[in-house]
Amino acid sequence: MAGLSRNGAKFVSTAMVAALLAAACGTSATSAPASAAAGSVAPATSSGPAASSAAPATSSGPAASAATGGLCKLPNGKNGQFKVGIAIREMVNDVDRDVVAGATAEIQAQGGTVTVTDAGSDAQKQNDNVQSLITSNVDGLIAVLGDAQQLSPLTQQATSKGIKVSTALVGSTATGALTDVGWDDPLAAAMMTRALFSSIGYKGNVYVFWVPGAPILETRKRVLEAIAKDYPQITLHDVATEHGAAKSLSQMTDILTANPDKGSIAGVWGAYDLLVSGANQAIQRAGRSEIKVTGIDGDKITYQMLYQEGSPYVAGVTGDVPAIGKLAADAIIKASCGLASEVPPSTYTQMWVETRNNGVQAGEMRWGANLWSDLKLDKNAILQKYPQNQQVIVVQPVLPR
Repeated sequence: MAGLSRNGAKFVSTAMVAALLAAACGTSATSAPASAAAGSVAPATSSGPAASSAAPATSSGPAASAATGGLCKLPNGKNGQFKVGIAIREMVNDVDRDVVAGATAEIQAQGGTVTVTDAGSDAQKQNDNVQSLITSNVDGLIAVLGDAQQLSPLTQQATSKGIKVSTALVGSTATGALTDVGWDDPLAAAMMTRALFSSIGYKGNVYVFWVPGAPILETRKRVLEAIAKDYPQITLHDVATEHGAAKSLSQMTDILTANPDKGSIAGVWGAYDLLVSGANQAIQRAGRSEIKVTGIDGDKITYQMLYQEGSPYVAGVTGDVPAIGKLAADAIIKASCGLASEVPPSTYTQMWVETRNNGVQAGEMRWGANLWSDLKLDKNAILQKYPQNQQVIVVQPVLPR
């Protein structure tokens, strides 16, 4: 099977996920994976910090037009310059900020202006913000995070007024929206869960940190639960928490106090990295290095957790985050130029697993070569302690045209 390799990173379709999971679980992939075929799935287009010497390639197809200058300039809007409103449910971590930044940069590069609203984790406030943006006569609207069913009446209303609408990180496409952009969350959750279960030998007590009511996090948790059913020696313990790190720090401290014996806790599953960073810190403080921790997002704090002395964080999933916002903006730009037929109903960007043995390249693909100096981590020391002998395997779904 022919494979594609660029700067040491391999590209693989969902058919080759087993190879990616092997890399996450402590073995190196030996066969060359299939390349991620271009089609109705829009590949990531690296820009900004994510574009490094190891950044994934941009494939051909509709999503590649931005990288090749194929996007049209935005037309004039209802009141002069084309205006786009971005309504994000919460902006708590690097992923949230970079999605908004990616969308903002793309709209501005094509001659538009951007207004951003942050609902502070309040779903009703996000709805109110979307309604306000519609009332203000924006020409385009991007909803970031949130619930597709809850957003659908508003996205339908916006579309009926001629507003071009896309969403990002919602998980499914709201009615009336052109597309929803993100990495494939069920696939990301499966890869992260497999990495954790492998690291604990598929047995033991696993504490599950997630935020109830956050649709993407609920999806990730459902995938975890489905996989866990195949392993009767694994017991899941739900820990409903709050966005950010503070709550999980106090909760994990209490859990450790209640379970002082080594072996009483095998692992901690975090719905996203910043969320689980508090639990990770509590485990470090307690000196319980036998506990394994995994998460999703690839924020800068992820690489601190991966390489700090005594940290229990062993693996996570990240991807080309700036491309998520960029492609959500591209959908609006194309529709505004009469090219809505080129926008697929769901758009998936590239992602990859980071471990201690491929994390240098994985981190630089996400953040660029300055990551280590930004974090005040010694790259040479990391290379000496952790041989980088696992490949970074880039994956995304491939859908029929």
